[in-house]
Parts: sequence; C-alpha cells; structure tokens
Amino acid sequence: MKDPDARVLAVMIGRVNPVTKAHIQILETAARAADDVLLLVGSAYRSRSFRNPLTFDERKALVRKVATGLDARLDVLPLIDTLYSDRAWAANVRMAVKAYIRARNWEEDGVKVVLTGFEKDKSSRYLKWFPEWEALPIEPLKHGGRVINATDLRRALFLDEPQADLIDSFGAAPVAAFKGWIDANPDAVQTVRDEALYIQRYREQTAAAEQVFGYPIPINTADAVVVQSGHVLMVRRGVQPGKGTLALPGGHLNRDETADQAAIRELREETRLDVPPGLLANRIRARQVFDHPERSERGWVRTEAFLFQLEDRNPMEKVKGADDAIKALWVPLDQITPDEIFEDHFDILQHFIPEIAVSYSSILMAQLQAL
Repeated sequence: MKDPDARVLAVMIGRVNPVTKAHIQILETAARAADDVLLLVGSAYRSRSFRNPLTFDERKALVRKVATGLDARLDVLPLIDTLYSDRAWAANVRMAVKAYIRARNWEEDGVKVVLTGFEKDKSSRYLKWFPEWEALPIEPLKHGGRVINATDLRRALFLDEPQADLIDSFGAAPVAAFKGWIDANPDAVQTVRDEALYIQRYREQTAAAEQVFGYPIPINTADAVVVQSGHVLMVRRGVQPGKGTLALPGGHLNRDETADQAAIRELREETRLDVPPGLLANRIRARQVFDHPERSERGWVRTEAFLFQLEDRNPMEKVKGADDAIKALWVPLDQITPDEIFEDHFDILQHFIPEIAVSYSSILMAQLQAL
C-alpha cells in the first residue's frame, strides 16, 4: 500500500540478464508500495558473455516490453560494476538515487526511499548496505522448489538444457521477449553460445580434477599492463573465452616459472613486443593479485598483474598479434571503455592507471536527460 503522507521511491537492483517473472514480481510489489520504481541494471557496460549476454539498452528494452501495467512509474538506469570496491559500488547506487530524485524535481528530504529485492544468495548481501533506506523484502519466487533465476533461463536457451515447463518457470512474456531477442541477434547469440560451451567444458574438467584431489584447485594466470606515451598495450582475443574482446596480454603460468616471468613470456608471445625480457623486468613498476571470486566465468581463476612502464617515445614500440591474439594494438588511455573488454581487465587497468576513468555521473546525466 502506498504511503499517503510521503512520496515513495522504490529502488530495485538487478542484472535482469534476461528478465524473468521473478523480476516482474519484485517490480509489481514495489509499484504497489511506491509512486515511482527505479530499476538499476547492474553490470551495465560489460562485454557480452554467457553471464551478461545482453547490453544495458537491450535489457532496458526487454524490461519495458515485459513490465507493463504497473501501478507506478518505472524508470531504468545503468549501474556500473566496481568489482574490487563494494564501497565505490554502494556510492554509485546512492549517486543514482539522488540524481534520479533531482531529475524528477523532488525535494530529497520529502522522499522516502525503499530498497526492494529478495535474498537468494551472497549476491544479495547489498540489501543490508543502505541503512538510511527502508527495506521492502520480498519472498523469493520459486518453481518446482527451486528459486527462479536468470541463469537457468540462459542455460535453457543458450545450451539447450532440458527445462520442464519453461513458460511456467520463467513467465510467458519474459520467455517470449528473450526468444525474440535471440531470433533478432544471431551473431551475438552464436558468440555467447560458443563461449558458454567452452566455459561448460572448462568447468567440467576442473571439477573432475578437484574430485580426484579432493579440494578446490585455483587456476593461476599472469597479465601485463604495458604503458607507453599515453597508451596501453592490448590484444584482441582470437580464442575462447572472450573471443573478439580486448584484453591484457597474459595467460596461464607454466610449472617452471614465476608470475613475473609468465607475464613477460605471455606479453612477448602475444604481442611480439621486441623488448628483451631483462629490460622488461626492470620496467615493472607495480604488481597486484586480482582474485575476486566472480572475476571469471570459468571458475576460480586468479591472476597477478604487472605494470610495465616503457620509456615514452615516438614512434612507440612496434607490436603484432600472435599466439592467442589475432591483433595487438596500442590503445589511447582516453579511449578505453569497459563494454568490449575481457572479464575484469578494465578493473585491473583502473587499478594501475588512474587516468582511465569512467565518469558514472556523466553516464547518469546522459540517461536521465532521456527520461
């Protein structure tokens, strides 16, 4: 029931990738209690993958198509990932809510904000990060004793996994909308399906090894962040996972090498950078382990990244794609955006290179102008 004494804004946070009837239930419940509903779409500007097959604009369009007849106004805004800083992510959520309130010409003190959603797993822990807002908890929607989630719908339609009662499980309108997107985007679908099959095999092989040893086995990799003359050296991946995306040069550690040696070897193999290993080792300016559990869809993949600062010069060092890279290129720092970058490599770049910035406030302003 709506509050007659206050303007109520209900906030929902989710990737909706794709939307299901569980998402619609949350939106409908929120709409009955609020004047406006604001959906913040997480992982808004990540490259296509099995976990995030749809772009922000595609998800926004699907939500608009499916979430009709709500008892409140619905607006949709993007929310960018900050994988290694929960505080930065929470700050972005607060920024989005405040910016939305200003865009609606409301007095902030006169708005009651409620945060809605249901706790399904550790990904829902954010529901407790905003004590200044009221909670609007919702019981998880289940089908056949299982909590409805978008992952199962993706598996059913991308991997052709048997899923009884597809319509009953996920909703007629959401399934139809997602199938419509699939029919309209064959190239994107094939890209996602190929990667999903690769990841499935990768996980099966890892699980088999873990069963033999009896404990989880981390996959250790190394990556190189090479900077010269206002550019960073990147490669266009020629293999799965992430085929076609931009990535840092890097790869798996060999048994007989350290992480820095692996980073230098992979760098030279993938880019044909003609700088001797000894000189490259002397150009290391920083190193950092990146091990967020969700950094890779392959599973528990840890990486240690190294910052190499080459001497600024014109022309820059010549590079050429080789090995797993179909292309190596120097990318100007001001032209790097997360929407075509592999896994968490954008987060790694931001850690080492402060000049690489995505202004979330600018993104919000551009979206709010279109409301």
